Amino acid sequence: MKKNLILIILLLAFAFNAQAVVINEIAWMGTDEQWQNEWIELYNEIDSDVSLDGWTLKAEDDSLFIKLKGIIKSKSYFLLERTDDTTVPDIKADQIYKGSLNNNGVKLILLNHNDIVEEIDCVLGWFAGNNETKKTMERIIPDFNGCDPLNWKNSAEKGGTPKAQNSEEKEILEKQITSVPQNINYSGFSSALIPGMTISLLSSMLSMGFVLKIKQKKNNIKV
Repeated sequence: MKKNLILIILLLAFAFNAQAVVINEIAWMGTDEQWQNEWIELYNEIDSDVSLDGWTLKAEDDSLFIKLKGIIKSKSYFLLERTDDTTVPDIKADQIYKGSLNNNGVKLILLNHNDIVEEIDCVLGWFAGNNETKKTMERIIPDFNGCDPLNWKNSAEKGGTPKAQNSEEKEILEKQITSVPQNINYSGFSSALIPGMTISLLSSMLSMGFVLKIKQKKNNIKV
């Protein structure tokens, strides 16, 4: 019984130890002006600023390795532009990087120092985005698992939404957000499932303890 309680405590602590920053939008296809005009957008989904010093965004095939730096403010976006600040016209980059994104897809890994925040495995092809129309790959809900292809879509407009809310329909987004827990992100599972699994496990354990107590009382009466 004690072991099960310890497991429950660990699960609860793990479930609510949310990572703040997620990969939110990827312009792996570049722009009409230049195919090299690639950019990546991060999003801070919590209510406090996050220092990105010591963070890294990299591709598993080593085609991309960005040592992140600076501050990403609460509920704000962080724009990474390739090569120079003209990649996205009229929008100032938060950081410039070198490297490239393979149009056939790569696995992206976001790390907080040595801890993996999330992995987006697109080795078999990007989950969304279109090279011909130059529509970007947009995340639908920040709190949902970034490795789930269903949590990505093509941007509604060519060129995407750098440093702005993604282009999903607001009514659908609001319904989805109110139905799931906030500020939870774990690359191995859908973030919405972890608290539910934990609560379910806790309820089961409490029920088991209650049943065991009843059985013990019956045995004592018989004796």
